Amino acid sequence: MAKYKKRPDGRYATTVMAGYKPDGRPNNIFLSAKTEKELKEKILEVKMKLKQGAVVKSPNTLLKDYADNWFETYKASVGINTKAMYKNALNYIKPELGHLPLDKIRRSDVQKLINDNQEHPRTCEIIKLTLVQILNSAVDDRLIAENAAQKASVPKRHKSERRALTDLEKEAIKKADFTPKERAYITLIYFFGLRKGETLALTKADIDFKRKTLTINKSVVIDVNKTVVKEGAKSDAGNRTIPIPESAVAFLRDYLKTLDTFYLFPGQNADTMSEAQYKRMWKHIVEKMNYAVTTEKERQIGAEPIHGLTAHMFRHNYCTMLYYSGISHKKAVELMGHADIKMIMEVYAHLDDKKEAVQEKLDHAISL
Repeated sequence: MAKYKKRPDGRYATTVMAGYKPDGRPNNIFLSAKTEKELKEKILEVKMKLKQGAVVKSPNTLLKDYADNWFETYKASVGINTKAMYKNALNYIKPELGHLPLDKIRRSDVQKLINDNQEHPRTCEIIKLTLVQILNSAVDDRLIAENAAQKASVPKRHKSERRALTDLEKEAIKKADFTPKERAYITLIYFFGLRKGETLALTKADIDFKRKTLTINKSVVIDVNKTVVKEGAKSDAGNRTIPIPESAVAFLRDYLKTLDTFYLFPGQNADTMSEAQYKRMWKHIVEKMNYAVTTEKERQIGAEPIHGLTAHMFRHNYCTMLYYSGISHKKAVELMGHADIKMIMEVYAHLDDKKEAVQEKLDHAISL
């Protein structure tokens, strides 16, 4: 029976403990080889170097092998979405740099990988984030002396527009010929500012018509090709209870009567909708909104006055409504389910600026 673990690629692998890290965790050095004999020789060499207090370099430890071990060791317990983010980053990193030994990776190699993907700034950020963590781990394991990814630069990312709904979009929502499910989804994100995952995870038990409250305590996340209902919202602060506006009570009561399922947005042969099913629903929602506010002539030429609309814009719209309703910063944070006040302050500060600009224009006009 083999003494050392044989990986799917046929190589043998193990770790050698080299003391402890500052946080008290074992400082393990990852080693791999084609045969058990070669691996034993590497282990002996590493132990000798450790006795001498030298940085342990392993020319034959390839980035792809070390990255896999890093992912399995340090990212096993992270959330589904976070795990998917790192996996996606490795899909960019391993094909381009995976063949390189750890001690042969240069900053220029990392920079070239980032430059090749510069049209996607967020992807570049994730690539660098992941590589920095992997190579920091290799430094801690004394396989390399410094992190080649640390000083790589990434392209500036322009933040996506945060805006409230336009008057045309609000008009379209009222006029559109939505199905009951589509109308229910729009009603919930409009009146409660919910995140997509929170909305898709709602059940009949979350709506209390007696108290007129909606409870948020779970979220749908995508795990590979299936959806999973995760207990607890995005953060502890995301677990919240929101008052149901009087204008939404009657519709929600009627919608629940039409359902023979526990979840408000069931999928095909599943408790909740899949990502593909959700995308189809959202596409139909936007199409129907455009149809509602265009003439027959405009439709013939393919006019789409409503474009780029996302469900997250409804969340920003809800925050804007809270501002104009005079809701306090503290209460707005609670209703939005944010972990801190930072996001609310950004929105409120932006709206304060807009209000001041309007006042200046009024003062100027009146003075003429």
